Amino acid sequence: GLGNQFLANIRDTNAILHVVRCFEDENITHVDGSVNPVRDKEVIDFELQLKDLDSVEARIAKVFKKAKSGDKEAAKENDLLERIKGILEQGKSARTVELKNDDEVVLMQEYQLLTSKPVLYIANVDEDSIAEGNDFVEQLREVIKDENAGILTVCAKIESEIIEIEDQDERKEYLGMYG
Repeated sequence: GLGNQFLANIRDTNAILHVVRCFEDENITHVDGSVNPVRDKEVIDFELQLKDLDSVEARIAKVFKKAKSGDKEAAKENDLLERIKGILEQGKSARTVELKNDDEVVLMQEYQLLTSKPVLYIANVDEDSIAEGNDFVEQLREVIKDENAGILTVCAKIESEIIEIEDQDERKEYLGMYG
């Protein structure tokens, strides 16, 4: 349910920062009733992959005719598009496609596929998990290991409290409490 306008806005970005809830708090409800960062990540990935699949299939329809008529460049592009389509149909992101040469790198950039963009997962944890993470972070780390994506652990609650501290010495002391 991300919406076409939202997806169009993502298409214009250089990277995606995906904030994922990695903490339990009975006072903060979750839309699905439970905390599961892997599920939450996969829901968003699925929507992005579906949008990319639509784009790739539309492009294949245009390029295939040229390729079939003997256009060698169109045939190369069709090959890349078919490989991307296969990856997307496997539930993987386009950024995992192995590009064979610089021409394919340029084509991939031209497509502006949502799942080809670099991704940094922001694991939002509780105060106790900021230094070493937690099981939720490890689950997320495991599921993205082959995605060519990064992960950063933050505690949004701490960050919001830090912003409110105006005195720099107090701020340093507060930060020191969390290492």
